[in-house]
Amino acid sequence: MTITAIKYRFTMFNNNSDHIMETVIPLAGDGTAITQITRSSYETTVKTYPLTQETANQFLALINRYGITDWIGKTPAAPVVYDDGNLHETSELTMEFDDGTYAVVTFREVPGETGKEAAVEFRKLVFASTKMGTELSEEKQYPDLKACRGMRESHGPVIAVETGHFSSGMMYNSNVTVKQKVEQIPGKEGMVLVTVSRKAGNQPEVTDSKEYESDIISKVQELSDKENLPCWHYACTDPSIPVDSSMMPLDYSSNSWLNIYYDDSLVTGCPRVMRTIGEKACEMGGREADKAITDMVNECVHGSGAKVEANDLNSYLASVPQDNAPQPQLNGFIGMGMGMFKMPGFVQQTANVQGTAGHSAVDQATVDNAQPAPASTGPWDCNCGAKGLTGKFCPECGNPKANR
Repeated sequence: MTITAIKYRFTMFNNNSDHIMETVIPLAGDGTAITQITRSSYETTVKTYPLTQETANQFLALINRYGITDWIGKTPAAPVVYDDGNLHETSELTMEFDDGTYAVVTFREVPGETGKEAAVEFRKLVFASTKMGTELSEEKQYPDLKACRGMRESHGPVIAVETGHFSSGMMYNSNVTVKQKVEQIPGKEGMVLVTVSRKAGNQPEVTDSKEYESDIISKVQELSDKENLPCWHYACTDPSIPVDSSMMPLDYSSNSWLNIYYDDSLVTGCPRVMRTIGEKACEMGGREADKAITDMVNECVHGSGAKVEANDLNSYLASVPQDNAPQPQLNGFIGMGMGMFKMPGFVQQTANVQGTAGHSAVDQATVDNAQPAPASTGPWDCNCGAKGLTGKFCPECGNPKANR
């Protein structure tokens, strides 16, 4: 078999995020350029670089020098697991053959230092071939869900799933983040740790955790394998496409998210890789999978009994010194966190949350107290100094009774 192309995949990661770069080098056929693809959740950047026969021969020479084709089929050694928060790197090589097949090596298939040495040499040659300033072209791409389903990424098992909601209004301390996380308990098959948390403005975060028997992790794993969920992370919309913002409120915003965590200890050495199913993926046809997982998380939280309680606005204002107390502003508060209040892990402390029609997420006492107080009866004193007035307007300055 003849190698027609190689794909070098370079990953920089820590236990919170990763950065992936793929470089495709044609070694036979009509390919005349090196293609480098860098993916993120915002856009995919594709650059091309000139490919000379000399460069192609250098890559073939490295493959022959280290006998990399002989590594195919060997069981790779386990990678070093990094859980220290620092940035680390790993790489793999995919070889494509003229019969349409391909093989992947991770530079861990051979014992000793040979694999590490080969990885360094390939990295040096790839970066030397794609120097800044020598690119032939650069373009931004925005993969749809179909393209994301067709991407190839190696990942370990699902270990956790998390839903969250953030809402922000104009009112002081109205920024609220609520999270629900379900994670596999190591060594306890079928047992998960359910954690709910709430953070409002500058107030301390409140959390609650419960152990619970559930098969949610295996169900999410099945769906992840079927739909190739890790790569949904890269679905994004071209920002040049106009967005109708005419109906968007100016004093309120919110967003929700769904994160799935994978244990890549045996793939890259990273024990915790997060992948997000974002709103763009849902808009492109992924709402069914998003809803299925979200419903499973909600059911798990409800069954576990984990919950956090939040004081209503009146309780909060009562705790603030009156000189610094913010005045209730109904416009920035009504409707705040509609999705958040539906999350089973979040419980409004005041029982009556129905109240006035159209304000189902707001404590009725809060709505009532935010209304102007009714005008008092009997004689009244004006701000201009006139006293004992009985009419609706001051005869001295004309100031209405309501504005005294």
